[in-house]
Amino acid sequence: MIFAHIAIGQVVTLDTTYITNASGKYYKVHRVVYSTGAYAEDAQLAGDSLQLYTEGKGYIANLAATFASDINSTWNYSRRVTAIFRESDRIQSLTGRNPVDSLRADNEALWLGTWNVRGDTSQAITISKNTTTGAYRWRIGTSAFRTAQPIANTVIRLNGYPTSGTFTDFFRIAGDRYIQADGKRWLIKQQPANR
Repeated sequence: MIFAHIAIGQVVTLDTTYITNASGKYYKVHRVVYSTGAYAEDAQLAGDSLQLYTEGKGYIANLAATFASDINSTWNYSRRVTAIFRESDRIQSLTGRNPVDSLRADNEALWLGTWNVRGDTSQAITISKNTTTGAYRWRIGTSAFRTAQPIANTVIRLNGYPTSGTFTDFFRIAGDRYIQADGKRWLIKQQPANR
């Protein structure tokens, strides 16, 4: 058992769980090491090799099922983002107001500025607003502007990225960090030097 009084005023430097074998019996060991060198360890009997194998097999099957479930809910995100834009346009045709445009305006300070794309490439892009049309746009260096379509503070579609005729959707994972659904590319807001 890990005692709470051990942790007072100490920093955890290692928190790990592993399996060990002692005379044909397997144990799951949870070990926490503190900055002072003190440690706490808890060992639970996992059983013999058959029990360990059976539990491991079940764990792996459940983990694979979780991955399959995650993919089933994300594989068509780009279609869903397109559906959001269509629905917003439909609402605008009925009411004269576009919800995506309103959400974009609510989050303007977030989107405008310099961002870095990381992954198969590392490029700085600038997102700006066309003062005449109000449309958001992006570009690399002095290249031609292309359309940027943010939705609130959670999703942004970069039309023409990485190549003309394509688009890439990025989804917020934390703060000013966004990722493609397949994890290949990241979009990270570049912070001002004086921040």
